[in-house]
Amino acid sequence: MIRRPMTRLAVAAAAAGTICALGATAASAAPNAGWGGARTVPGAITNDSPGVSSITFPVAHGQGQIVGWRGRGSSGPIFYKYRVSGLNKGHWSATGRVPGSTSSAPAFGSYRDPYGNWAVLAVWTGPADHHIWISQGETRANGKISWSKAAPLPKIVDDTNTTRGPSVLFPGHAYRVIIGWQGPGTHVRFVVGTPHRRSFIFGDSRVVPGPHVTKDCSDAPCTGNTPALAEVNTSATSGTIYVFWQRKSGRAILYSTTADTAGNLAKPSFAGPVTVPGASTLAGPAAADTGVNGFGPLLLAYKAPFSTSVRFQTLTGGVWSAGASVPGAHTAVAPALLFNELAFTTPATDGNIILRNFTP
Repeated sequence: MIRRPMTRLAVAAAAAGTICALGATAASAAPNAGWGGARTVPGAITNDSPGVSSITFPVAHGQGQIVGWRGRGSSGPIFYKYRVSGLNKGHWSATGRVPGSTSSAPAFGSYRDPYGNWAVLAVWTGPADHHIWISQGETRANGKISWSKAAPLPKIVDDTNTTRGPSVLFPGHAYRVIIGWQGPGTHVRFVVGTPHRRSFIFGDSRVVPGPHVTKDCSDAPCTGNTPALAEVNTSATSGTIYVFWQRKSGRAILYSTTADTAGNLAKPSFAGPVTVPGASTLAGPAAADTGVNGFGPLLLAYKAPFSTSVRFQTLTGGVWSAGASVPGAHTAVAPALLFNELAFTTPATDGNIILRNFTP
């Protein structure tokens, strides 16, 4: 399992080289923060959102980041590049490919598998069956990633049919994986899995509970897009997991929380949902904890409605900042976050993936 402080420091160094509780309903002044200059991921061309994750190779200085994307079009192959200081002289790798193809943006998550090998999990929506597929890649000392055969989530997981891309989170305290997606009926749906060999043992999927809010939704909250998953530590041995989503038939961003413990994740008990004050989008939000040791602040990023601007807010001590625009960041699709690093796809025809660093 990832030791979060080490990984965060390594990713921050690589980027430089190129809450607790539910939030208050009122927002503070705009965040006093800075954004670093834009860095293009060379050769990463797409017309959908990027996928970003930490990654670790079994070499000295082997920690860094991986960026994945779908080839241009309505469906296509899943490509990736990685960058770690201990390989390729710290430069971006050659373009690799995950087995399979997708009709939406892929998601990636990093962990250590039961064999003790560092690995990365790729998750995506199949273009033909519109179900969620996965492949596990073990990292090698030679810089290669050995991918398992692509496979859909097992039949025990109900309601995996979706037209949106999934999200993925490896919690910091329970040896689990959480995969989230827009399920049938547009509910916010997720499944929890336990690492087993080079795959996972999954339970059945569940919906994030709460009032349905919108008239064209029933039984539980509904979303118009992919939900986002994030975590903030509450102590050295526990954390709070956040699920964010864009409200269906609306522009508000809502979130619910649950505790990060192995016992709770077997059948999560959620608090919320709560509306992020002032947040507005028609795309999926992105969220991440920016603290080196995992204690926040939590960063939320989203595409502004009827605009290509990317906006952000932070949650610190239970209080949300007012929204502000990321200077010079423009996209037509949802952004992605890895710790304090924003990834977005430019809205022009070239569709480059750009990275920007956030400093609270």
